Amino acid sequence: MSRVTAPVTPAGATLERARSPSGSRVDWFPTSIWRFNVPDHEALNENLMRLIQMERERDPAGMGGRSAVLGWHSSDKLHHHPEMQQFVAILQHSVAEVATCYNIDASQAGLELATCWAMVNGKLASGVVHCHPNSFLSGVYYVHTTDSTGDIFFQDPRQGPSMLVCPVTEHTPWTIRQVSYRPASGGMLIFPSWLYHGVEPNLSDALRVSISFNFRLNWLSK
Repeated sequence: MSRVTAPVTPAGATLERARSPSGSRVDWFPTSIWRFNVPDHEALNENLMRLIQMERERDPAGMGGRSAVLGWHSSDKLHHHPEMQQFVAILQHSVAEVATCYNIDASQAGLELATCWAMVNGKLASGVVHCHPNSFLSGVYYVHTTDSTGDIFFQDPRQGPSMLVCPVTEHTPWTIRQVSYRPASGGMLIFPSWLYHGVEPNLSDALRVSISFNFRLNWLSK
């Protein structure tokens, strides 16, 4: 399986279309992952960490039957806490930017925050490959990470390219089958909910703390 670590690029950046004297390339069916960096995130993350620690003390077992392997998964209603309102406002702003790319008809539907939960991965904890059914956009925000606490990876959603792999001198977006992102505290990723992804094992003694979320389409009645 081909795999690369995604480069750091500005949010909203796109790949330049290749041109030659004999023709041009048009890219259809893109799969986009949006990256954001929350400015001055230190104070925000301190508040989020306090809330997450309180939730772990209140519910040490957490939610089971999810993607976490050896990690702790909070309830998925974390966004209802008053302490989360600053974070929710940041989410709404970021998702609104992503939604503009879809040209959603606001007269028919909007996006609403459906679920939000914290993940705490200790040493060797990871996340199995999964997607987020019944949602439109999903994402993750990083409260505390290091270079060794585990990258998030995304798999090529297309079945066709995996049927025949060609030899290459260097991988491009057309031959990569898996892409990894190394999370950093204060960073956020937003992606289509159908995109399969997972989390590599935490190879350090530090905790990997993140907050995941799902936005669903809210259909407006006529």
